[in-house]
Amino acid sequence: MKQRQVIGLLLLSAGILFMLWPIWSTYQKQATTTDLKQQWKKSLQTVDAKETTKPLATKGDGLLTIPSLNFEQVILEGASTDVLDRSIGHIKETGAPGKGNYALAGHRSFTKGLHFNKLPQLKTGADVIVTTKDHRYTYRMESSKLVKPTDLSVLDQDVKQPMITLITCDPPETATNRLIKQGVLIKTETLD
Repeated sequence: MKQRQVIGLLLLSAGILFMLWPIWSTYQKQATTTDLKQQWKKSLQTVDAKETTKPLATKGDGLLTIPSLNFEQVILEGASTDVLDRSIGHIKETGAPGKGNYALAGHRSFTKGLHFNKLPQLKTGADVIVTTKDHRYTYRMESSKLVKPTDLSVLDQDVKQPMITLITCDPPETATNRLIKQGVLIKTETLD
């Protein structure tokens, strides 16, 4: 009887741990995201004796802000699994902020990260802001579409006007498509 009780307790404990794993995993990913944002904001400070207010970014390439979604994420360089598990990433083969087609990718699933989980709610006409160490770029969203993962035309660099492309999986559970939100640059500000 005692052996059965021990086995039962072990199985019960394993079941509880198995059920709590998604909660713990989500908590860890959110803590990493929060830490990246704090590092970015801390790096936006006066950097020389001339009292310049030009910020210095030491972690991440910039900050993506979507006011209509109450969204703010640090932009990291690259779109590898390691990068996208921590935040959103700039697809290296695409333009830079304010130049060409600046493409950013992000997860929106519980297992990989919720970085772009609100992206489907982003409406045409909404502003998207990219802040780098010395500029603020404001884009106005113009289109939304679903494409197959093999459709790379959304990364095309032959554009008439600088633009931003935001990419995430759709639906999150199976990722059979990519949700694409695109906007054009409407304003560039120098930070000093």
